[in-house]
Amino acid sequence: MKILVVRIGRAGDMVMITPALAALTHKYPNAEITLLTSPDGKRVLRDFHPQIKNIMLLDRRKIFPFLQRRKIKNTIKQADFQHIFCFETKSSFAKLFHGSTAQQHILQNVRNSEINFAERCLKIVDSTFDVTQFPVYLPIQEDAKQRAKDILRQAGIPDDTFLIGIHPSYSGLGKKFGRNKKSLPHRNWPISHWGKLCKLISDDAKKNGIKLHIIMDLMPEERELGLEIIRESQNTVELLTPEPDFERYKATLARLDLLIVPNTGPMHIGAAVGTNIVALFSIHNPKDCAPYTDTKKLAILRAEESQHPELGLAAISAEDVFQSSKVFLPTKNSNLKS
Repeated sequence: MKILVVRIGRAGDMVMITPALAALTHKYPNAEITLLTSPDGKRVLRDFHPQIKNIMLLDRRKIFPFLQRRKIKNTIKQADFQHIFCFETKSSFAKLFHGSTAQQHILQNVRNSEINFAERCLKIVDSTFDVTQFPVYLPIQEDAKQRAKDILRQAGIPDDTFLIGIHPSYSGLGKKFGRNKKSLPHRNWPISHWGKLCKLISDDAKKNGIKLHIIMDLMPEERELGLEIIRESQNTVELLTPEPDFERYKATLARLDLLIVPNTGPMHIGAAVGTNIVALFSIHNPKDCAPYTDTKKLAILRAEESQHPELGLAAISAEDVFQSSKVFLPTKNSNLKS
């Protein structure tokens, strides 16, 4: 049996279809799966499961996209797929399947959904499946774990410390025009807030005699942002800017005991490798797009639940995030990760 799965998007978008992908491999254990996705999708899912035999790319950044789509349409028509699972809601994607005899399972466009996107995709595969069977998940390579450990050791961070990660950036943060500028208040928690939060966590750890480190694992071009937060935090957070390595980055997120992050890709990746998450939301409905994971590993704060939601993420105070984080922080008598 041949199955085509369609999802174009960035890293977080791809993580959200991993429950559906896992369900497909469970329901059709002998199927050969082809994935039609973006370059980000290939990077995130290329090692997800041995049943994913082929990956086709649709790169929205290329010129003359109609030529790319024409080629993809002809490939789908000739491939003899038995099932097509399309996790895109734009009608233009359905046009790619014209001429195919495959049974089509297409995600419906639901505005302001109260059901998580990952669950909606999962239910298309089989309506009886749920998050307890198929949470978000990404595999981690053993050599990537070692690279992550080496980078932390080089930074002077012991293996047995309680490790917190903060992620103050998001894709498009440096862009000055278009939709990224409009989304800035809803993706970007102020530097002063990050600094104050790190100081609160650090002071609390010292007070309780807890061995704790806070890190930022950022891209080299985000170094200045990281340095500003270090200054605001009174040097209570450490900055890592290693060479980009997605597999190593996943392993670092998995090593964290807690990740504090706005609604962005690393939030989903962290959840997919089993990390506890404190997530900050503004405008977007967490019921639709929060990580599809164990609720015991997730705390959500919303700007809409503050006194000034018009401020976006800035309406969420450092004190509120600290209080939500304390659920996951160790106490004097707790055992830290070794």
